[in-house]
Amino acid sequence: MNNLPAIPIPLRIRKARIATFIGFMMIGALMYIWSTGVSVFRVQLGLTGELGDENFGLIALGVGVGSATGALFVGRLLDSFGAKPVITVCALAYPLSIIPLGFVSGFWFALCFGVILGLLRGALDTALNAHGVQVERFYQRSIMSGFHACYSLGGFVLGMVCSWLTGFYTDSVQVPYTVLGVLLFVVGCFFSRWLLGKHDVPDASSGEWHTGARSTDEAGKGPSTKTLLVMIALGTLLLGSMMGENAIADWGQEYIRREFSTTTSTAGMAVSIFVGAAFVGRLFGDRLAVAFGNSRVVFGCGTLCVLGMTITILGGTAPTGIVGFALFGLGLSCIAPLMISAAGRRDPKHAGRNIGIVNCIGFSGMLVGPAAITVIVSNFGLGRLMFFPLIMLGLLATFGPLLMRTPKTVTTEKQNYASTSPRRGG
Repeated sequence: MNNLPAIPIPLRIRKARIATFIGFMMIGALMYIWSTGVSVFRVQLGLTGELGDENFGLIALGVGVGSATGALFVGRLLDSFGAKPVITVCALAYPLSIIPLGFVSGFWFALCFGVILGLLRGALDTALNAHGVQVERFYQRSIMSGFHACYSLGGFVLGMVCSWLTGFYTDSVQVPYTVLGVLLFVVGCFFSRWLLGKHDVPDASSGEWHTGARSTDEAGKGPSTKTLLVMIALGTLLLGSMMGENAIADWGQEYIRREFSTTTSTAGMAVSIFVGAAFVGRLFGDRLAVAFGNSRVVFGCGTLCVLGMTITILGGTAPTGIVGFALFGLGLSCIAPLMISAAGRRDPKHAGRNIGIVNCIGFSGMLVGPAAITVIVSNFGLGRLMFFPLIMLGLLATFGPLLMRTPKTVTTEKQNYASTSPRRGG
């Protein structure tokens, strides 16, 4: 276990941590507001039934393309200006971008605003991850899983609220999207004041917390070949985890219902347990990372995912399917935050660029995942679907830890300081 000293945390850093929590809740909230309003949104556009599937699929594709593009191109802005101005702009614009979707009645307008929604989502996600890494440097330990847990929490709470509102407004999402968009705009005005500026970094004397040696990338220049290859590799593995998550989110209910001959309610419960397990896992992910190191936790999480999918495939019953989904959710929970944290801490001066590369490749799972899953189901049948996340997470468990180095050990001087100083934590 890593015996890290307790470090006194200034109030402004604590506020920055709270602001990051709120920011991640906003991302999850808006994503699930969009998702839980989709059925009514399709009615509003006249895209109901199978005839509307193709056009709606293009709108959903536009959101995915926008997310990947926003994640990639915001990196240079983050490194040039810092996370605070980027997050501030996105935190105000992102909630407002969903409001026009409640008023559109034509396909092309819906597609354009869908792309804008995705652009802002990808940019805000990348900026908040970069800010989370910046806050981590003050705490000298992993706190990224807690941030990502708030994504799930925000999505659950506001998704339920939007579902409730759509029960009253069944022909248009104008009221749900407007009311919740304005609410989150006010939230953005509030938490953006607590963000850290570009030059808010720990004193050099306090030491640095990284996964390994500093990158040799120079300021103002592009990434070195080694760094670029590592980021692409991390992004590819993150892509695998996101595609695995999409397989459960999009097809999990249908898989449990049809393969195990159970009710729709029981199958839906299996997916809900998967989401709940992912939230619980993220609550404890940071403590596990401090205790065992990021690479070991990623290996353990990947192994847990493989175990969960194996139980689901070989169990052959609804109870074993639910248990397998729960284990898969627990395993999947900490992979994305820890890998993004590793990308950001490899080279703090270019954290925005590096996280942008990883996130861009990861977000492309929203584009590649549905197509790959459709090919598998069409050609091999629904029963073979869960082999897909099994293979993807098996590769992640094998190669992920190789790309993540254990944090440097604490120096003797810092350990002596910790033993003679009162223990104050953050």
